[in-house]
Amino acid sequence: MSAAAVIVNPVAGGARAVRVWRALRPVAERLAPIDVRLPESVPAARAAVRDALARGAERIVAVGGDGTIHLVVGELLAAGAGERVTLGVVPAGTGSDLARALKLPRDPARALDRALLGPPRPIDAGACRGAAASFDFVNVASAGIGGMVDKFVNAMPRRGLTAFLRGTVRALRRYRCVPVEVELDGAPWFAGRALLVAMANGVSFGKGMRAAPNARLDDGLFDVVLVTEVGGLELLRKLPLVYVGRHLGLEQVRVARARAVHLRPLAPLPVFDADGETYPSGEATFAVRPAALRVAGELEPRA
Repeated sequence: MSAAAVIVNPVAGGARAVRVWRALRPVAERLAPIDVRLPESVPAARAAVRDALARGAERIVAVGGDGTIHLVVGELLAAGAGERVTLGVVPAGTGSDLARALKLPRDPARALDRALLGPPRPIDAGACRGAAASFDFVNVASAGIGGMVDKFVNAMPRRGLTAFLRGTVRALRRYRCVPVEVELDGAPWFAGRALLVAMANGVSFGKGMRAAPNARLDDGLFDVVLVTEVGGLELLRKLPLVYVGRHLGLEQVRVARARAVHLRPLAPLPVFDADGETYPSGEATFAVRPAALRVAGELEPRA
């Protein structure tokens, strides 16, 4: 059995990932052979994943948040290794929303057990190919207010449990809706001012905002959630509904499922959000990559 490459993000969750890993490392060393990396920068983290692949790693474990997973997934897909290498996840970041979609155990030791030993399970990924940027993602990508929220959150020196809520409230006060045209699978779907257009593979983003409560990671489709123009005070009143997934019936919310989404902004947009990371925005097509990844699934009960 080849060693599992463990990528620990030293800044994830305000250094929480490092603290979690220090407690877990003795447990990990008893479970399986491991090759641990604590890269100090994004380029170093990308290089660590590429090196692990070059060494023949069959499993890569990301210890961190959605941004850490996003980075690892990007390298796996770029190398054509998404269907060969199993991705394990130990959630220890600010948001950790993919962990919710995967229904990972909250206890870090149990999450580690699954990450290192769980059998591979296929899930979808997403790809954005745009005029200004192209990238892959695994949980949620969005256009509109989501990128502004990311910028506010990522600039916080100390994030804490309420970071995404504070970032969202701040963005709601500043954001001005942008006119867009949206096509789903080649057919016109929406034209008008939008607060948010989310292409959801997973259920939630922004630390537990259940934007797409019916989304599935393995159905070959995005749940597309679009919020039209709505006043700031009304948004603040209705924001709690998003955390429990009860917003889909609101008149300002449109929902559909699609394999491909083409977005055409008619005015400048904030940066795109992708798994909590930001990319330059512009006209772009978002497409599902069915069963493009293998993640460590649930273990069979032990006797």
